[in-house]
Amino acid sequence: MAVIAYKGRLAPARHVISAARELGAYGDLLRNLVVRDLKVRYRGSVLGFAWSLLNPLLMMAVFTLVFQVLAKADPIERYPFFLLAALVPWLFTQHALTSAMRSVTSNAQLIKKVYFPRELLPISAVLASFVNFVLAYAVFWAVAVPFGVGTTRAMLFIPLLMGLHLVLVLGLGLLLAAVNVFFRDTEHIVEVGMLAWFFLTPIFYAMSIVPNNTVLGLDIHRWVFMFNPMATLVTDYRYAFMWGFLPIRHTLVTLVIAGAALGAGWWLFRRLAARFAEEL
Repeated sequence: MAVIAYKGRLAPARHVISAARELGAYGDLLRNLVVRDLKVRYRGSVLGFAWSLLNPLLMMAVFTLVFQVLAKADPIERYPFFLLAALVPWLFTQHALTSAMRSVTSNAQLIKKVYFPRELLPISAVLASFVNFVLAYAVFWAVAVPFGVGTTRAMLFIPLLMGLHLVLVLGLGLLLAAVNVFFRDTEHIVEVGMLAWFFLTPIFYAMSIVPNNTVLGLDIHRWVFMFNPMATLVTDYRYAFMWGFLPIRHTLVTLVIAGAALGAGWWLFRRLAARFAEEL
């Protein structure tokens, strides 16, 4: 079994390449796991995949009613689409991380009986959610255009943003899946953490309402925005989708965070994978 950790340090590049090749050899298994996850998600559901579209639409209706009608917050132009442009990516993040975190513990019997690269489990969970995300965003775009959200050259960056988003979620998913095997309270902590992350991300509000206060000489608005990768991503989705702007410079920070998350998640997962069977 290939490893990417050696004596507690990051392994040489050849071990990373070997691990990647091993995953490639199990491509058919990965595809079957993704298909299985997609089927399980909608098993027993009458509407099936339609829930991937209905869920953000229902949430959009609730937030629009609360913040634009009842609370009478500062109006935002085309608020339903402003909200959906961020809500659909957020729901992908939430579902993918939750599924990936539980992917190892929920497959204990499979892990004890059969050898395969264990990281296939969280990867397949994230990819299944990503498939739904891509399809939901495509339908959202098809519906939005007739309502005045036109096509722009900046939309060409959306696949790149989705790729960056996928890297970030994969890294976090691998990390959470590994930790959850040894510390089952992870699920409860993540549940609260996801709620806090949701409110700290400008999904149902504009980033401009965050006060430009300084604490110890630091601009809170700027630093919270820079080091919250989801804040950058949802803003980029909106910029490219609704206003035709190119991705903002803070995207480079998110690129670094996503790369670090993937490296740390992969390293930790491979380091702990050999102990999964005894812990489960």
